[in-house]
Amino acid sequence: MAKRTIPSVVPDEVHTLANQIGDFIQYWGFRKVEGRLWTYIFLAKVPLKAEELMKRTGISKAMLSLSLNELLKYDVIRKAYPDRERGQAYISNPNVMEVISNVLRTRERQLLGKIESSFLCAQKTPDGGKNFDLNPERLEFLGQMIGAATQLLDSLLSMQALDILPFQMVQCAPPMENTKPEKNSKFSDKVVKL
Repeated sequence: MAKRTIPSVVPDEVHTLANQIGDFIQYWGFRKVEGRLWTYIFLAKVPLKAEELMKRTGISKAMLSLSLNELLKYDVIRKAYPDRERGQAYISNPNVMEVISNVLRTRERQLLGKIESSFLCAQKTPDGGKNFDLNPERLEFLGQMIGAATQLLDSLLSMQALDILPFQMVQCAPPMENTKPEKNSKFSDKVVKL
């Protein structure tokens, strides 16, 4: 029985789409090429082997290996044949919410944890930062913003209902010293309904 082969012809429109997804995925902290690889793997009719992915992307074997390992690390893609050592092919993780949760949990949540730690250190500045030309009200407000962002991310990761009170509290920062908020400004004291 002959092996089934799929022609490696990809329309220019799909290459354009892969490039645009690559641009988008860069905002998530991945490399553009990883977004392109994911697009080709996701849209393929059959699992794609390394040779085919190099042909479609025009990248070296070393860059492909590095990029595939990064996508595998976050479970964005999977090995089609986990027991094989040679001739491996790749498929996309079909559970998109699981992929997003993995990335948010392993990257963004850790970044927020570092921000929280730095904030706690900054909060301990002598005299609340007054001697360092810091606005203590804004420092406190920044802590509320960090708390709200953390709660949003944790709620999203746990898929629980979101308490919107912290977001209502951080809609408008305290004014800077010797300034007043402009009337009819988008930064005025009015509360936006969520």
